[in-house]
Amino acid sequence: MPEGTIHFRHRVTGFRDTGEGVEVSVETPDGAKTFEGSYLVACDGGRSQIREGLGIVVEGKTLDVRYMLVDIEVDLDAENPRDYPYLAYFSDPQEWMILVRQPHCWRFLFPLAPGVEEQTPAQLEAKVRYFIGDVKRLEVMNTITYRVHHRVASKWRNGRVFLAGDAAHLITPMWALGMNTGVLDAISLPWRLAWVARGWADPSLLEGYEREQKPLAVNGSGEMAEAGRARMGGDRTAVNDASAWAFAMTRSLLGVRLDLEGTGDWSIVAREKLPLRVGDRVPDRHLLNGDGGETWVHDLCNDSFAALCFTDVRRRPKLPELELPGIRTWVVSRWDAPLDSGLRPQALLDLAGSFQHDAGIRDDCIVLLRPDDYVAAILPMDEAALRDAYLAATGRRA
Repeated sequence: MPEGTIHFRHRVTGFRDTGEGVEVSVETPDGAKTFEGSYLVACDGGRSQIREGLGIVVEGKTLDVRYMLVDIEVDLDAENPRDYPYLAYFSDPQEWMILVRQPHCWRFLFPLAPGVEEQTPAQLEAKVRYFIGDVKRLEVMNTITYRVHHRVASKWRNGRVFLAGDAAHLITPMWALGMNTGVLDAISLPWRLAWVARGWADPSLLEGYEREQKPLAVNGSGEMAEAGRARMGGDRTAVNDASAWAFAMTRSLLGVRLDLEGTGDWSIVAREKLPLRVGDRVPDRHLLNGDGGETWVHDLCNDSFAALCFTDVRRRPKLPELELPGIRTWVVSRWDAPLDSGLRPQALLDLAGSFQHDAGIRDDCIVLLRPDDYVAAILPMDEAALRDAYLAATGRRA
């Protein structure tokens, strides 16, 4: 099957883990077919049939909270300009509301008080006008009421079958946590599968997917959602936003720290600006490559580990060169690499040393980044140490 093929109007009817791969039975417009692959990743939603077929249960609770989505046909761009961003939050002493721009309408989200019945279109129109002010024409198009769940699968893997997204965890969409936690799954699992399939890693690398991601779904996302609800309800102490940096990192999910060292030290909420540590997701910063072109830190990790050597490139340092697949080495310096140094293809210019300074990275050290943008190790400028760290990060040993 060609790489990246998408099949529409196909429905999975069954699957079988053979031990060497997975066979998936599919109902298609052209009749029943069977697809074979090395692994199966179930992304079939909160009512995942694959999860049920594996006998995996979900654990957690349904909160006694209801929310209402209201799609409104109204012109807030030209006819009644309000200059709202595509995502706006309203909060006052009585209640709060979220406004989201959709291609065909404006969508409002607000909580329903316990025991309150769904409101009539006239009541909803009055509520919307209370928040956005008077407009010339407003029509309620559609409403949906839903409860908030926080349920997580008891395990995320069975043999060669993995769960991801809503199949692995049902989390409130508040702050887009349901989607963003799924995005973190999509960042964590594929590179592991690729490294194992290519023979670049030990199969034990796959065990890290659930070990690292499940705590974020069980505790981190739920705590962040509860803090978000409290904050929108007027409790300004619910989220520590004394630092604008910490709040921005939390909202962008760049403040996630994984427990890579087994110490229980993980977080989904950034509290204060600290030096970069093992398990942190590295901020995406702008650098210049040897040709003067632009490079972003996260791009260095596309389909590769990246060993960033922070040192003075003018000294023509000898960079570690590992004869191992799946890793590239770069030198990051506030100075441009000399033309005759032979280092320009691997050199990254950190203007004024701002990236190194903001990340709290010391001189003459290596920061090893995984393909999912997380820091696997922080090491001295030593080839043997880098080799050992890379082998450990891929489930192998020196």
